[in-house]
Amino acid sequence: MTHELLVSSRASANIAAAYEWYEQRVPGLGADFVRRVDATLLLIQRSPQIFRLRHGKMRMAMTPRFPYAIYFVWDETARFISVRRVLHFSQDAAARLDR
Repeated sequence: MTHELLVSSRASANIAAAYEWYEQRVPGLGADFVRRVDATLLLIQRSPQIFRLRHGKMRMAMTPRFPYAIYFVWDETARFISVRRVLHFSQDAAARLDR
Protein backbone atom coordinates (compact mmCIF):
# COMPACT_ATOMS: atom_id res chain seq x y z
CA MET A 1 0.00 0.00 0.00
CA THR A 2 1.43 3.38 -0.95
CA HIS A 3 1.08 6.76 0.67
CA GLU A 4 0.96 10.17 -0.99
CA LEU A 5 4.49 11.56 -1.11
CA LEU A 6 5.55 15.19 -1.49
CA VAL A 7 9.20 16.20 -1.96
CA SER A 8 9.87 19.71 -0.64
CA SER A 9 11.70 22.29 -2.70
CA ARG A 10 14.63 22.10 -0.26
CA ALA A 11 14.89 18.34 -0.68
CA SER A 12 14.70 18.73 -4.47
CA ALA A 13 17.49 21.31 -4.31
CA ASN A 14 19.57 18.94 -2.15
CA ILE A 15 19.13 16.17 -4.74
CA ALA A 16 19.98 18.49 -7.64
CA ALA A 17 23.15 19.74 -5.92
CA ALA A 18 24.33 16.21 -5.16
CA TYR A 19 23.55 15.15 -8.74
CA GLU A 20 25.69 17.99 -10.10
CA TRP A 21 28.55 17.21 -7.72
CA TYR A 22 28.64 13.50 -8.63
CA GLU A 23 28.12 14.15 -12.35
CA GLN A 24 31.13 16.52 -12.40
CA ARG A 25 33.34 13.83 -10.87
CA VAL A 26 32.28 10.92 -13.08
CA PRO A 27 29.78 11.19 -15.95
CA GLY A 28 26.79 8.99 -15.16
CA LEU A 29 27.44 8.87 -11.42
CA GLY A 30 24.93 11.66 -10.78
CA ALA A 31 22.27 9.70 -12.68
CA ASP A 32 23.05 6.63 -10.55
CA PHE A 33 22.67 8.76 -7.43
CA VAL A 34 19.22 9.93 -8.57
CA ARG A 35 18.18 6.32 -9.33
CA ARG A 36 19.18 5.27 -5.80
CA VAL A 37 17.29 8.20 -4.27
CA ASP A 38 14.21 7.35 -6.37
CA ALA A 39 14.37 3.71 -5.25
CA THR A 40 14.61 4.80 -1.61
CA LEU A 41 11.67 7.19 -2.06
CA LEU A 42 9.58 4.30 -3.43
CA LEU A 43 10.47 2.22 -0.38
CA ILE A 44 9.53 5.11 1.91
CA GLN A 45 6.24 5.51 0.06
CA ARG A 46 5.39 1.82 0.41
CA SER A 47 6.61 1.25 3.99
CA PRO A 48 7.36 4.45 5.93
CA GLN A 49 6.96 2.66 9.26
CA ILE A 50 10.19 0.66 8.78
CA PHE A 51 12.27 3.80 9.30
CA ARG A 52 12.81 4.91 12.86
CA LEU A 53 12.26 8.37 14.30
CA ARG A 54 15.46 10.44 14.40
CA HIS A 55 14.65 14.11 15.10
CA GLY A 56 11.26 14.66 16.74
CA LYS A 57 8.72 13.45 14.16
CA MET A 58 11.38 13.23 11.46
CA ARG A 59 12.36 9.79 10.13
CA MET A 60 15.51 8.92 8.22
CA ALA A 61 16.14 6.54 5.32
CA MET A 62 19.66 5.92 4.04
CA THR A 63 20.37 5.66 0.33
CA PRO A 64 22.26 2.62 -0.93
CA ARG A 65 25.81 3.18 -2.24
CA PHE A 66 25.80 6.93 -1.57
CA PRO A 67 26.32 8.51 1.89
CA TYR A 68 23.01 10.39 1.92
CA ALA A 69 20.00 10.28 4.18
CA ILE A 70 16.44 11.18 3.27
CA TYR A 71 14.58 12.90 6.11
CA PHE A 72 10.81 12.76 6.04
CA VAL A 73 7.68 13.12 8.15
CA TRP A 74 4.96 10.49 7.95
CA ASP A 75 1.40 11.42 8.88
CA GLU A 76 -0.08 7.98 9.45
CA THR A 77 -3.64 9.24 9.81
CA ALA A 78 -3.62 11.28 6.60
CA ARG A 79 -1.49 8.64 4.82
CA PHE A 80 0.85 11.40 3.70
CA ILE A 81 4.65 11.61 3.57
CA SER A 82 6.57 14.87 3.37
CA VAL A 83 10.24 14.61 2.36
CA ARG A 84 11.99 17.55 3.98
CA ARG A 85 15.70 17.16 3.23
CA VAL A 86 18.24 14.91 1.52
CA LEU A 87 21.56 15.40 3.32
CA HIS A 88 25.09 14.02 3.07
CA PHE A 89 26.13 12.16 6.21
CA SER A 90 28.82 14.79 6.88
CA GLN A 91 26.22 17.56 7.15
CA ASP A 92 24.85 18.52 10.55
CA ALA A 93 21.34 17.15 10.18
CA ALA A 94 20.02 18.59 13.45
CA ALA A 95 21.00 22.14 12.46
CA ARG A 96 19.65 21.84 8.92
CA LEU A 97 16.38 20.18 9.92
CA ASP A 98 15.53 22.95 12.36
CA ARG A 99 15.36 25.50 9.54
